[in-house]
Amino acid sequence: MDNALPTGPPRRPISVDAPVLADLCATVFASLPRSDQRERAHAYVRALLTTEGRKTFRNMARGLGGGTTLEQRLHHFVSCSTWDWAPVRGALSAVMEEAAAPDAWVLRPVVVAKDGNGSVGVHRRYAPAQSRMVNVQYAVGLWSANGDSCHPLNWRLLLPRSWTDDPGLRDRGAIPSSVRSETPGECAVRACLEVTADRPVRPVVAVVDEAEAIGVIQQLRSAGLPFLVRAGRGVPIAVVGRDPDRPASARRLLATARGLAPGDGPGQAVRVRSASRAARPDSLPGADELLLLGGDGTDDGPWLTDMADTPVPRLTALTALARRADHGLEQVTGRLGVRDFTGRTFAGWHRHMTLVSVAHCAVRLTELAGGRGPAAR
Repeated sequence: MDNALPTGPPRRPISVDAPVLADLCATVFASLPRSDQRERAHAYVRALLTTEGRKTFRNMARGLGGGTTLEQRLHHFVSCSTWDWAPVRGALSAVMEEAAAPDAWVLRPVVVAKDGNGSVGVHRRYAPAQSRMVNVQYAVGLWSANGDSCHPLNWRLLLPRSWTDDPGLRDRGAIPSSVRSETPGECAVRACLEVTADRPVRPVVAVVDEAEAIGVIQQLRSAGLPFLVRAGRGVPIAVVGRDPDRPASARRLLATARGLAPGDGPGQAVRVRSASRAARPDSLPGADELLLLGGDGTDDGPWLTDMADTPVPRLTALTALARRADHGLEQVTGRLGVRDFTGRTFAGWHRHMTLVSVAHCAVRLTELAGGRGPAAR
C-alpha cells in the first residue's frame, strides 16, 4: 500500500444524478452566507465531476462553458473568499452518516508530488516508490468506510517547521497564526478527531508511516478510540510473557509466533506489547497489551489493535477497509482532482479539498439511489 496517490484510470467525467447533487449542495452549502457563494460552490462541484483531465481553474471554467472571467471567479471562490469550510464538512458528515453509516474510520496519507516550491506546505520527503527525495504536499484524509464503499470526509495538510517557522512562507500561504507544525502522526490523529468527536465511537483503521505507528496508537488510545494501526515491517514489539528485552519486528514476530513465513498467515494474531513500553513504562499509558494481527495476506500489515475481544475474522475484515479507501482514492477521488489544486494558499487548499469531498459523496449518493456510479464508465 503506497502512500503516494496512484496514477489511476483516465480522468473522464463522472455522471451523478442532478437532483441528488442539487439536494446535497443545498444542504451542505447552507452555511455559506451569500446566494452567489452557494451557486458558485454548486458550479465548482459540478465542474469537478464533468471536466476532462486535470481540474485546474482554466479547465473547469472551460468545462462549464466559460472563459477567463469564470476562471478568475473560480480561483477567487476557493483561494481568496472568506467562507468557512468547517461547517460544510460537518454538514457533509451528517448527511453521509444518515445515508451510509461507516463500519470504521480510515486514515490514509495522500502524498502529492510537486514540481516546484510554490504550493502551500510543499517540502522534501523521501518517496519509497521513487527511492529518492522529492518535493511533495503531504496530507491525511479521513474516510468513512463500510463493506460497500467509502468516501472522504476530512482533510488535514501537514505543515513542516520550514513553513510554520518562516514568516515569509506563512504570509505567502496565508497560514493562520493558530496553525502549528505537526508530525505525520499528529496530523493523522487530529484529522480523525475533528470528525469523530461528536460521532458514535467506531474503530479507526490507520495507515501511517512506520515511524509514526506507536505514537498514533498512544494518541488514539488517549482519545478513547478503538484502533487498528498498520505496524509496518519494522515496528519493535515483544510477545506478552516473554523477555521484553528481546523485541523483534512486527512482521518477524508474528511469523515466529505462529510458525509462519513472513507475509503469510491471514487471520493470525498474537498478544504483544510495544518494545518501547517495555523499555520505558510511561511511554504507552493504558496500552499494556495489544493484539498483533496478520491481516488478510494481501495488504501491507501486520496490524496492531487494542480490540482484543473482537473475533479475528472481524478484525481482518476491518483492515480490508484500508484497501477500499485506496480503491476509492484511485477510482473516484483521484479523478475528481484531489491532487490538482493549483492555488497557493492554506485556505484555498482546504476549500478545494472540501469541494472534492462533496463531489465524491454525490457519486456515492447517486450509487445509493440506483445510479450508475463511476465503474459504469
